Amino acid sequence: ENTMAAINMAVASNLDAVELDIQASADHALVIFNDERLDRTTDGAGILNEWSLEALRRLDAGAWFDARYQKEPIPILAEVLSCFPDGLMAFLELKNQECVEPLGKLIRHHHAEEWCVVLSFSDQILQRVSDLFPIIKRAYIHHQQADVSDLLNRITSLPADFIGLFPSHMVPENVEPCRQAGLQILTGPVNDMDTLHQILFLSPDYILSDCPDLIQNALYPTP
Repeated sequence: ENTMAAINMAVASNLDAVELDIQASADHALVIFNDERLDRTTDGAGILNEWSLEALRRLDAGAWFDARYQKEPIPILAEVLSCFPDGLMAFLELKNQECVEPLGKLIRHHHAEEWCVVLSFSDQILQRVSDLFPIIKRAYIHHQQADVSDLLNRITSLPADFIGLFPSHMVPENVEPCRQAGLQILTGPVNDMDTLHQILFLSPDYILSDCPDLIQNALYPTP
């Protein structure tokens, strides 16, 4: 996850998009990494934003997954955007409002507005993106434990182009109002056939999965 190896595998698998998590190092460089702590997916320990970029780049972010990916580094977002594969979309998840301005500037610098979408559980973060960089597309993820009626009451005021619904919220009475408000539908994680069958009849625009081959084989079976 969150490595160039993963992005390259997405390209090789002919996927439409990747979801990448964005955080800042202690010296304010944007990197691609999910967890607050380094322990789970690197050979480092501690909180990511207390490490300098130089120190982060020395960590191994691949061996935890498989020995084939030993010495895979934590990617620097600016470097990834400069060589991002044609035809692939990037959903960039932000958890920290302080990253909005540097992320928006990077997207703008790399003319990536057509294929980068800022993704967040926070409508405050998305509002800030909208205020500073209105041309950049935004996706609001509605938390799995949150009240859906609250979402339906305010979907027309959300500063978003996409709505992310967990599979448990993918029912017609939730999906149709979002569609009528002009939002594209993103759902996930979808990692098994039962969940896929549950959501597929609602025709989501994007399906987020840790097992994309499962989704592809179900949608496009080999004769």
